[in-house]
Amino acid sequence: MDSFQQIVESLLFATDASRALFQLSRGDDRFPIRAEAVRRGFQQIRHGKVPSDTVDLEALERGKAMLVENEAEIPGLSGVKARMVAPLLDEEGLKGWISVHADAPRSWTSEARLALETARAEASALLAANSKRRLPMNGDELRVAAVQTILDGVRQALGVQRCTYRRPVLSAYAFPVAFESRAEGINSLLGDFTIIQTGQPVINLLLSTRAQVVQDDCSTASSEPVFHTMLAHYGGMRAQIVTPFIVGDELKGVLSIHELRHTRDWTEEEKKFGAAAVQMIGTLFEQDLG
Repeated sequence: MDSFQQIVESLLFATDASRALFQLSRGDDRFPIRAEAVRRGFQQIRHGKVPSDTVDLEALERGKAMLVENEAEIPGLSGVKARMVAPLLDEEGLKGWISVHADAPRSWTSEARLALETARAEASALLAANSKRRLPMNGDELRVAAVQTILDGVRQALGVQRCTYRRPVLSAYAFPVAFESRAEGINSLLGDFTIIQTGQPVINLLLSTRAQVVQDDCSTASSEPVFHTMLAHYGGMRAQIVTPFIVGDELKGVLSIHELRHTRDWTEEEKKFGAAAVQMIGTLFEQDLG
């Protein structure tokens, strides 16, 4: 997973927010979203047009301290009722900011403010370290690129709309999506924590059988309400293949292949293809890159 994404996801839970964002300058007046995490049904905004007037850039740069709003009505940010914004500055000025949004007015606690300050320090240190590197990527980033290439290849080869790979990288949430490949127009699950994985029928089945779960018709695969809520939130998913990566007795990763358009009779070749892909990805994370 991208390091900035990890910072934002941890911040989301540490502040009990509904959305966490990291926006980074492109060297001009634009500050696109570099990482985002949401829950409680909040929609991600990083893949659309981000309003440019949601933050007073001059005040943020001039103040050099975090902006705290316990009650806020912000044009262009639907559903946001409170927020905190922490600027990232260097000797050249404003480089970006990290913010958290709440879905109701609140008095941000000292713990939440400390979590935001910690996230700002981590992001600033990461930016500083990256600026000093001689190579364009390090070993971890090379692994990330390899995983992304595999996921893109699986999605395109099977003609599906989305592939995700989950890993146990957060203490506050079981097996978040760490990587994904999406067709154009398909909603992102990376950074989306609205659906709780604990107790989901597919996860329970994976843990009990330790084997690949194949659903040709998701609508009939389970009668549990939490499962159908998940199907709807994931874009009306119609069929899927879910394959675990297990080392010893430990579940280390989960590859999901999502068909959103129609039911599908998955072939043996397609099932084996998913199994091969999860072994490739899982093995990459078993390597010590020093």
